Amino acid sequence: MCTLTIVPECLETSSDSAYRLAFNRDEQHTRPIAQLPKVEVHGNKKVILPREPDGGGTWIAVSDAGLAFALLNVNPPNRSGTVSGGLSRGVIIPALLSADSIESVAGMLPTATQEVRRPFRLVVTDGRMCIEAVQGFGRMSCQMHDLIEPIMRSSSGLGDDVVEGPRRSLFESMFVDSDLSPISIQDQFHASRILNHDEQSVDMWREDARTVSTAVITVTAVEIRMVYTPGAPREKAPGVPYALMRSQLPGAA
Repeated sequence: MCTLTIVPECLETSSDSAYRLAFNRDEQHTRPIAQLPKVEVHGNKKVILPREPDGGGTWIAVSDAGLAFALLNVNPPNRSGTVSGGLSRGVIIPALLSADSIESVAGMLPTATQEVRRPFRLVVTDGRMCIEAVQGFGRMSCQMHDLIEPIMRSSSGLGDDVVEGPRRSLFESMFVDSDLSPISIQDQFHASRILNHDEQSVDMWREDARTVSTAVITVTAVEIRMVYTPGAPREKAPGVPYALMRSQLPGAA
């Protein structure tokens, strides 16, 4: 129950821009509120990430290597049953945070995910490439592709197919038809609501669940930033900023 977008090379005021990632997290009303992000050290990497109060897992993080990590649930249509057992999906990202590069993430994935049984989509990017690892009901696939245009991924406890069409149509129409900057479009998309269909909206609300936070990660050649906003976009709460200096230049070994 989340919406992820990544916009490459979109910081108009910087000649050395890399990418911007935004993530709306949707959760059950009964789920405990996540801890605010903090800076941690994993291996020789400094990392910004929030954590779950129970279990300590996370769904989003960014390291000073310029790598951003995002995790979504996978909810296929016509599910015949639930998957139980195994480790929480929240352990996947922490197991990868010491990675130096997108290639090293790919090598660490089998170990990081081997004890996780429930379906997930993991997206990792360095601004030039994306890894997408998808596990669902007995199958695991992993692809690496160039990040050459804005991308959107979404999920919903109602079934991912219920929200995929409306959210994708809105996303594509906003980027095609708008004269606004990519940053403004991305922000508007993550605050958007579909008339009479809050359950399909990016700023989502249902009787049992809602958007509970938004995280925006900006990575340039020199700095890593995360702005974390508790609550739904419609609540207009102030974001909390966090920043790190990059540990290496993009493309450096």
